[in-house]
Amino acid sequence: MLTRKALLIPAAASAGLLIVLAVAGWGGDSGPLTLPASSGPNTSTTQQVSIVPTPEIAEITVKTSTSTTTTTTTTTTTRKPPPPPVQPPPPPPVTTTEPPQRGLFVNEGARCDPEGATGIGLRGEALVCRKDDRRADRLRWQKA
Repeated sequence: MLTRKALLIPAAASAGLLIVLAVAGWGGDSGPLTLPASSGPNTSTTQQVSIVPTPEIAEITVKTSTSTTTTTTTTTTTRKPPPPPVQPPPPPPVTTTEPPQRGLFVNEGARCDPEGATGIGLRGEALVCRKDDRRADRLRWQKA
C-alpha cells in the first residue's frame, strides 16, 4: 500500500514542471501589454500609415478623428505604364489563282439563252451560248 508521502512527491514535481514550462513558453519574447494612458476626451492620437503601391491610380484618404481634432493624410500613387498594344498577325498573302470552274452543267448542242452565257459540259469543258449557223442561227451550247 502506498503512503500519502509517496503520492505527494510526484504530484509536487509534476506541478513544478508545469509551472517551469508555462513560464518558459509564455515569457520568452512577449512583454506585458500596456494601454496608452488617456488624459481626457479631447486628446488626439497620431497613427502611422504604411502605403503599399498599387498598379492603378489611387487616392487614399485616412481620417482619424476624436471629439474635437481631425487628422487627414492624402497620398496619390501613379499607375504603371500600360503594356504595349498587341500587334495583329499580318493578313495572309493574296493569291491570284484561278478559281475552280463553276457554273451550269449543260449538254453541248442543247438550246440556251441568253447569248454569251457560259456553262460546263458533262466532260468538264467550257461551253458558251452562241448562234449556230447550221441551225438557222438558233442559240446553242458550243465549245469555247
